[in-house]
Amino acid sequence: AQGYQFRATKDATGTPITLRAAFGPDGSALRIPQEMQEHRFLAARPVELLTDVLADEAARAPAFGLDNALRLPFRVAAKTGTSRAHVDNWAAGFTRERTVAVWVGNFDGTPMRGVSGITGAGPVFARVMALAMRGIRAAPLVDRSHFEAAEICPLSGERAGPNCPGAMKEVYLPGTAPRHDCKMHRSDGALDVGPAYLAWAQAEGLASNSLSNEGGPGMEPGFILPANGDEFLVEPELPESAQAVPVRVMAPRGAKLLELRTDDGRRIELRPPFVTRLPAVEGERRLELWAPGGSAPLAVTRYRVR
Repeated sequence: AQGYQFRATKDATGTPITLRAAFGPDGSALRIPQEMQEHRFLAARPVELLTDVLADEAARAPAFGLDNALRLPFRVAAKTGTSRAHVDNWAAGFTRERTVAVWVGNFDGTPMRGVSGITGAGPVFARVMALAMRGIRAAPLVDRSHFEAAEICPLSGERAGPNCPGAMKEVYLPGTAPRHDCKMHRSDGALDVGPAYLAWAQAEGLASNSLSNEGGPGMEPGFILPANGDEFLVEPELPESAQAVPVRVMAPRGAKLLELRTDDGRRIELRPPFVTRLPAVEGERRLELWAPGGSAPLAVTRYRVR
């Protein structure tokens, strides 16, 4: 407003970056709105780690390829996104010197034709960021000496053991790296993903030494999914047939048949690997796990669909 003075800090190029103080026409100090005050909502070290993740070109490659819109002559932390039905897409990222955010879409809200964040907003982001960084020598995004490095098994996420066929180097905040060797790759060459990941392994075509979702010593039968208190959201734009609640059960050792009982009276037989899907019916739902001929449920879980 005319007659008001604002005082801000500036970066090396003289660009104001943070509002520090505001004064009225008479020179009296004005209160700075809270949303304009400098504040930190995440600790510095987790932000450094997140920045390192967002700047990892190798991690982008499986989805976008090596030659993609986010690959620039300098290191940039960036993220793309695409909304439902391709109505919007965006790309946002930063160097130490510049921050750029791009939205792409139709102003009337109509969907685009298969345009995603990497193909729509991504090229615009790259061009704007390249222009914004022209003549500027990019400073390092993070100090990687603040991280702890570990060789991990890509399958289990635990430390790579002597039986793992491969390993990858990953960085962690100090004290958060995995401490135990991988147990999925056994000394006899067999792969044992354990009961919690058996259905995933089968879907991926991996031959696991686990024959079923059987609990080991000290592991009680119960529901892996849905866990007690889980919530599921029904998308009105998607057909009902494409939406379901996944069920995955930890079975008693040696079990060949179990039964699910739903709150609407249905009884569903479960056989190894003890997984199924249930219709996503709105409301508070209760699911029981029974052994054949049992007098009480082995486990109960409650979940909500909304």
